Amino acid sequence: MISNSVMASMIITIVLASAGIVVPFAIIYISVRKKETGSFASYGLGLLAYFWSQYLLPLPILYILTRFSGFMNIYNDDRYYVVYILITATLLGVLGALGRLWSVWLMNKRTPSLYRAMCSGIGYATFGAGSVIMAYITYFRYSGLINKSGVSAFSDFLKAGNSGVTQGGIDNVVEQLVNARVVDIAFEGINVILVVIVEVAFAVFVYEGVIKNSKLKTTAICAGISIAYSFVTMLLASLSQDEMGNVVSKNVGSLIYNAYMLICGLIAAWYVYGALMRYRQAVKDGSYLQKTYFEKADEEEKIKGLL
Repeated sequence: MISNSVMASMIITIVLASAGIVVPFAIIYISVRKKETGSFASYGLGLLAYFWSQYLLPLPILYILTRFSGFMNIYNDDRYYVVYILITATLLGVLGALGRLWSVWLMNKRTPSLYRAMCSGIGYATFGAGSVIMAYITYFRYSGLINKSGVSAFSDFLKAGNSGVTQGGIDNVVEQLVNARVVDIAFEGINVILVVIVEVAFAVFVYEGVIKNSKLKTTAICAGISIAYSFVTMLLASLSQDEMGNVVSKNVGSLIYNAYMLICGLIAAWYVYGALMRYRQAVKDGSYLQKTYFEKADEEEKIKGLL
């Protein structure tokens, strides 16, 4: 039997993950709809950027890599799992930086707006949030079926029309649901919110680079930060898994991972807040004069350096 508290935490996670996307976008749209346009288009481009940079392009690249025996040796041998994570993080980090640049630049090349860039970041995070939402909707349905009809009925339900489902896989799902912890499930929803903040920070970082006419340098830095962020995220998420030799227990691994995500979210929030302050100052100087503001700031830094 799946406890009611676990099922309730699933609903909370679904709500949190949904709110993590809907609430910030709604706040931005309501705040700027009378002054600026393109919020929905920016969101859509961010969504599209994630699709082609994290799904569409990696597939043929990974297919090519599988043609090399060296890569397959790394993939199949758990001793090289850290190397495999690094390769994956590098691929997704570089393509992710290009995707962010594409979505932000396309909507801000004529009339720049930090708010449109933030909407692109929210769009970029939507796929990940959606996967969490769909997963926990499925888990909630599975839990209800197990509680109502039993494990045997649940097993028959999964096997119906799906010959690829094994009893071992079904038993694994049931075990995960029975042993699920409320706090771990709830943090899934919280982590979605933190990831959204991180993605907004990436979009804002790229935006400020575009405004400064330093797209290539900014994209390269964004790629480096994204690689490091993805590598550490995947590494910490794997600490309690067989591939990493179960370095720590699941509880400790979950604590470390959640603490890391919280730190990343707080740093990203601090950066976004600073960017908002810079943007509002730029708007005070004149309508959409962000470039002038940054040029002025650069000159001030140069003068300080001479003094």
